Amino acid sequence: MKRSILFLALLLVAGCSPVQPVATAFKGPLRSSSIELPADEARFAGVADADLLNANCLACHSTTMVLSQPKLNAARWGEVVRKMRDAYHAPIEEAEIPALTRALVAVQSAPPG
Repeated sequence: MKRSILFLALLLVAGCSPVQPVATAFKGPLRSSSIELPADEARFAGVADADLLNANCLACHSTTMVLSQPKLNAARWGEVVRKMRDAYHAPIEEAEIPALTRALVAVQSAPPG
């Protein structure tokens, strides 16, 4: 308690305030913008469980986006899949996670084309 009072006293003596001033509000007009993204109709194929990837990943991500991710090992892909389920509420069953993980590793390892 004494340290807290001493700290506040030092702040006051130094001319400081523990509360920072609020930034000035934006004064310009707000406008809506829209963008058009290119269509990405590609689907996963050529690996085991490609249908599982298509069913679980393509609701939110394009195939191109998934394939452009840094190459991850199975443990890291498992963490990513669990994050999609737990943090973003992707409807992924626990039993599907190993197969999804293997499929993601496989598509990153497959030759392009």
